[in-house]
Amino acid sequence: VKPMYHQFIEPTKRYADIVIPEGVSNIVAIDLINTKVASILNEAK
Repeated sequence: VKPMYHQFIEPTKRYADIVIPEGVSNIVAIDLINTKVASILNEAK
């Protein structure tokens, strides 16, 4: 998995709007994003 990460993921991170450090274990960041997305979706209704 690591060679594919370095080949495909790492080079494209610079194009990302958001990078969550520590991935799925960063509950605070995930909760913030979840709240923002839910807010945007509720405004669209």
